[in-house]
Amino acid sequence: MAFALAALGSVVGGSQPSGAASSGGTLVIGSAVAPPSLDPTSNASAAIDEVFDYNVYQHLVELDPKGAVIPVLATSYKVSSDGLQYTFTIRQGVSFSNGDPMTAADVVYSLNRAVNPKSGYPYQSLVADVSSVTSPDPSTVVVTLTHPDNQFLYNLAAYSNGMVLDPAAVASIATNPVGTGPYMYQSQISNYDVVLVANPKYWGPKPGMSTVTFRYFSSPTTMDSALQSGQIQVIDNLDNSQDVSQFKNNSSFKVIHGPTEGKIDLTLNNTAGPLKKLKVRQAVTYALDKNAILKTAGAGYGTVIGSDQVPGDPWYTPSVNNAYRYNPKKARELLAQAGYRHGFSMTLTLPPYGYATTAGPLIQAELAAVGIKVTIKNIAWALWISKVFTDHNYQMTIIDQVEARDIAEYGDCSYYFNYAGCKQVNAMVNAATAATTTSGEIAKFRAVVRKISADAANGWLYNPDQLTVAQKNIVGLPGSGLTESFNLSYVSYGGPLSKQVMAEGFAS
Repeated sequence: MAFALAALGSVVGGSQPSGAASSGGTLVIGSAVAPPSLDPTSNASAAIDEVFDYNVYQHLVELDPKGAVIPVLATSYKVSSDGLQYTFTIRQGVSFSNGDPMTAADVVYSLNRAVNPKSGYPYQSLVADVSSVTSPDPSTVVVTLTHPDNQFLYNLAAYSNGMVLDPAAVASIATNPVGTGPYMYQSQISNYDVVLVANPKYWGPKPGMSTVTFRYFSSPTTMDSALQSGQIQVIDNLDNSQDVSQFKNNSSFKVIHGPTEGKIDLTLNNTAGPLKKLKVRQAVTYALDKNAILKTAGAGYGTVIGSDQVPGDPWYTPSVNNAYRYNPKKARELLAQAGYRHGFSMTLTLPPYGYATTAGPLIQAELAAVGIKVTIKNIAWALWISKVFTDHNYQMTIIDQVEARDIAEYGDCSYYFNYAGCKQVNAMVNAATAATTTSGEIAKFRAVVRKISADAANGWLYNPDQLTVAQKNIVGLPGSGLTESFNLSYVSYGGPLSKQVMAEGFAS
């Protein structure tokens, strides 16, 4: 995603490009994990954002599939020379799907709701430096920060903090989402499907589909079969990457793969028994054959990583990827030094994602080889959210940390890692975001990358590619996983895409 999106004092403008050439029809998308809620402002689950962000809800600025920030509900924005004030020109003639006009006052309401510490937004901390949101006239919104933050526009685009809501519909946000996007919510059958329909009041080009259904499958094999038989037309992201082999040489389908912001981690509860000790966490990391894990769990589609970073991040530091090369002997030595010559036992709690359930047994064997006996416990996604993420009741887990540029989470002492170095990292992150130059910010964030790697805060495994499989005649699907949204703004059956849409990273 674009870094230093607007130089201080510059102006960025844009307009919504034309969409796909044809419209109408029904699209069924297969996916692995159903949304645990319909409210993206109260839950961090990526499964919610995949369906509703950019499709139902929109932001002032959003991320295109190549990761660049583009104006959407704002037609342009300007950043003051001191980096403290962002002035947005609000798009006119926009309505919410219920017919209410979208106004600058709604933008002010939405941002103030996100900024309010009592709001419950999962990423509220990312907008904690907002001191005021005002509207000097009906076409303008001004956001003032307490200190410069080079990541502000990015965070506004990438997270639910930036969604523009209808104040009149917020009371029913958990049961009837209302937004300004190309699609609107129609229905849900819990853990089975979510149905969206074209928004007749959409301000942009007519949506390419009349109905889009996200259908959820507990079995990757069943989902693959559903695509092959025509019950569904798209798999958003193959749950088992190894399954790509049955589609990539089949002329009836297209395989779209591209980078993501995900960091698949062996996540370590830094307060769980032996994991309190640095040498134990380092031993765990040395015991991991990351290349073998990527090959097995990711079919080789991705990049091995050694910290909370991915290629494309401004502060990407490739050298840390070699910090803990696979070395079982070193792992055993560190365990002995930490007082665990004969090892110990741990529980590995796995969510129902293919990468986790595939990598889990391999990691179990690798840790057993250095004396750590691992018991695997498979749990449902809703239970993972409540038990692991919310209650911190776990020892180890495997999860794809899909949030973009989320390194600040290591400075959050309430976050579920229970990372002991959180206060120091928080100060380092604050210094980085307040840097007045791009080079200064990058250097300071690279220091954070090296710090959490040295502390072995987690066992970072790899940055996965997104593997989307679709019927060959479908165009306009996002060509990457650089946003949590599965953006359907331009999807249709056949027809050419505009040059601008393709330039933004939508697949033809």
